[in-house]
Amino acid sequence: MAMFARIFLTVLCLCAVSAASADNARALNFRLFDAAGEGDLERVRQLLDEGALISARNRFGNTALIYAARGGHLEVIRLLLARGADVRQPNLNRETALYGAVKNNRVQAAQFLMDEGASPGRASLHQLTPLMVASYNENRELVQVLLDRGAATDDVDNSGKSALVYAAARCNPGIFDLLFTRAFDVNHRYQNGLTLLMWAAASDRGHCAKKILESDADPDLKDNRGRTALMIAAEAGAAAIVGMLLAHKANTAAVDHEGRSAAELASAAGHGEVSRLLAAPAARP
Repeated sequence: MAMFARIFLTVLCLCAVSAASADNARALNFRLFDAAGEGDLERVRQLLDEGALISARNRFGNTALIYAARGGHLEVIRLLLARGADVRQPNLNRETALYGAVKNNRVQAAQFLMDEGASPGRASLHQLTPLMVASYNENRELVQVLLDRGAATDDVDNSGKSALVYAAARCNPGIFDLLFTRAFDVNHRYQNGLTLLMWAAASDRGHCAKKILESDADPDLKDNRGRTALMIAAEAGAAAIVGMLLAHKANTAAVDHEGRSAAELASAAGHGEVSRLLAAPAARP
């Protein structure tokens, strides 16, 4: 009995030592995440030397490299890669270090990560690519960098939007012009039957709608609700774009699946200026 008791106590001690060791390793790794996110180069180096794992991931799948990239901490990124960090390793949302750098507008970090093998086309869980994110963030410099590295402009996310669609919806002229020169079908239908012109119609920024219309876009195409670009612009109160559409002979008599015209949508939304535009004689079919 005494021998069995000693064996049992030995096993318990070994388990306790193992658990304590695991806790210590976990604590080291979490301190590494914090140091990387803060850009504390010397602390990162010290923690790695003490045994923190370069490949460690937290419950979201984030690595020290992802945290460093989000913060744009270039020297920490260099160190982590030199110590063996995987530049392609995504988190549970399939967001890589490059995605994190782009999302947080870290241009130099993004450039360096691509120099080290990060793919500009790697998409997240929602099929968002770095180019789409940079376009949405209106970061022209990053858009240019990603295009120079071969980022595809025709990829779409799981809601059917491309980088060009995000550019049209935000209508940052510099970004839109960069991407629009690479577009081919100006009347392409994205998810829900939406065209590029429809996305631009709600932005209330005339540059993009003007450029699309001048590229022979059809103003009378309808989405899956039966709405045209004119109806979308009218409901959004985008008076300048409504004026452009009228100048391009958009059909004011068209109605959506609920029987509402552009004028009725503008009136219901309380957009008096748009209502007056649509009521003018020149606007009548």
